[in-house]
Order: sequence, then C-alpha cells, then structure tokens
Amino acid sequence: MAGETFDFAILGSTPMAGLIAGLLGSEHGKRVCLVGDPWSPFHLARRYDLSVAPATRPETWALLAASSFETLKLLATLGKGLSERVDPLLVADIPASAGALAHMRHMAGAYRYAVERVADRSIAEAGAACRVRDAVMLVGGKIEPAIGAWLDRLDVRRLPAETTGVTLRRDGSIRLVIGAAVVDAAQAVLADDAAILRHLDPDERDRVLRLRKATAIFTEPAKALPASLISYLDRDVVLLQRGKGGILAIAGGAAADAGGRIGACLGPLAPLKRVGQSSFKTLATSDGAPLIGFAKGLRTMVLAGLGATGAFLAPALARHLACVATDSEKAYFAAREPSRGNARQLIADYSATGALEARP
Repeated sequence: MAGETFDFAILGSTPMAGLIAGLLGSEHGKRVCLVGDPWSPFHLARRYDLSVAPATRPETWALLAASSFETLKLLATLGKGLSERVDPLLVADIPASAGALAHMRHMAGAYRYAVERVADRSIAEAGAACRVRDAVMLVGGKIEPAIGAWLDRLDVRRLPAETTGVTLRRDGSIRLVIGAAVVDAAQAVLADDAAILRHLDPDERDRVLRLRKATAIFTEPAKALPASLISYLDRDVVLLQRGKGGILAIAGGAAADAGGRIGACLGPLAPLKRVGQSSFKTLATSDGAPLIGFAKGLRTMVLAGLGATGAFLAPALARHLACVATDSEKAYFAAREPSRGNARQLIADYSATGALEARP
C-alpha cells in the first residue's frame, strides 16, 4: 500500500462515513480510503441512525425525503434486514419545544410523512407528543458488517483509526502512515464527531460547534416501551428498544446528570438493572443546523451536526463532495457552511441542547 494516492480520505466510523466512502467510489469514480474503528459487538452503542428528525426547516425535509429514498435503494442491494420500519415518538415538555414540534409536524406532513399528534398523558403528562409513522432505522450490528463487505468489493481501502498516523495539510490534503506504508489523499473529510475531536485542535473548529459530554446506558430486558424509539426533546434523552429486550438510553451530559434524566424517562418501568454504561464526547451545533464545510485555517472538510439522519443524507453528501450536487443540494449545503456569522440565523433549527438549557 506504500505510495498509493487517493482522491478522498474519509475519517469516521459511522455508517454515514462508510456510505459516503462507498458512494464516492461506486457512483462518482473516486479513489477512496476510509479511516475508522472497526465495528465490535462488544462495544455499547453510542448512536443510532434514523430517517427523521425534529427538524423545522422545509428544505431539510425535502432533502431527507429525496436522499433517504436513495439510501434505502442502496441498502436493498447490500443485504437483508439492514433497516427496519419504526414509528418513533417525539416528546416535548416545555411550551417552546411543543411549538417547534407542532411546526415540525406540519413541515413533515407537507413532504408526505405521516405524523400524528399523540394524546397520552402517560407519555407527555404536561407537554406534547407526536408519532412519525413508517420511519426507517438502521439495524446496528447488521449494517456495519454489510457496509464493510460492500467497501471491500469496491476496493475502498480501510485503515484502522487507532494505528494510523494522520497529518492534515492546510490545502485539505492528508498523509496517512500505517507501519512502513505512506498513503496520500487529495481531500480529507472528517465525517464523525470522534474524528473531528481527534484530529482538529479547538481553534480549528468553527465557533458554532459545542463540545458536549454524553452517556449511554443499557438495561436488562424490560416491558415493551410505547414505541421502539422515544426521543424526549427537552430532557435530551433517547430510548431505544427492540421487542422486549434491553433498553438503550442515550443522553447528553455526564453520567451523574444524565442518569437522573434517563431514570425519569424510564420511571414507569422501574426498577431496572443497569447492564452497561459508557461515557463519551460529542459535538453539537449551537444553532441546531448541520455544519458542512472547511475547518478553520485549513481546507479539511468537516461534516458535523447531522444528528441521527447522517446515513440517510449520504447520497446528497457524496454528490456535494464530488462537486456534482443538484442545485437544491448546493443551496442547502452552502447555507450551512462555517464562518457565515449571523447568516446562519436564517437556517437555525431545533436544538436539544438549547432546549435543555432553557428549562426552568
């Protein structure tokens, strides 16, 4: 592998990173390498991939609708059981978030998503809730090996993040060193939070990015939740469960703080034993909108703030990186570039971080 050169080096360990790498190779004829941690069944999940989000911008729903369709067509060629239909519940506790949720419901409905209000006091005692029908979630533990096998068939080089030396250059190119091998790529793309935090100094991150602590907890098997995915927007807690298995809870904040909010969300099912727990760091944007563009001081591409929808936006992101995006995609990503100052106020969206800080 010594002396190889690539058009793109994608740095990231998520399905979004793998899908972008594969699409750049298969659809756009680029030579691509992927630097990421290999999937392991022994690691507690820290994220999930969902085709919908509490977004209030119509252009976001338009992009999600078109790009998700492409993602699902691709997944159908990679194997069976890689995704599943879910009816996620979104719950708001405070009036501002309830208003945002109502707006989201109307925006999603305009793009033919089936969204309905939920009047169930056991779910939202003093707030508001809605259910999104027929959304799609990637199945963790199946999607990662399937994407890996696809990348191997495409001859996308895969390098382990832990043992690969990375040098980012100001012109956006990158040098990768693994053992005695040296690999160069014309464009580096930091495609998940871990890669951004590992390879960018704080002063190279745009000011809109916020470093956050997060906690994941997995419980013993429990009674079925009212939905396989419940997002408590103002508590910054997401609960996920398949059947009557254990519940995976992902929350913003350190364990001491997040644990209390998770416990409040699990209250009706208590007591539940904690089987596993993980603390980690993530990035969020202060305005709730994605950040797509170059790092400060160098032309390394940064993809951040996409939340759980990143994998479903992979086709559009790959076109953007390959400079063949549609006019609507160009407009969408241009509006979400870094260093736009007050211009980003025009595309600000719902922020779970902001909602949590606004609670009394």
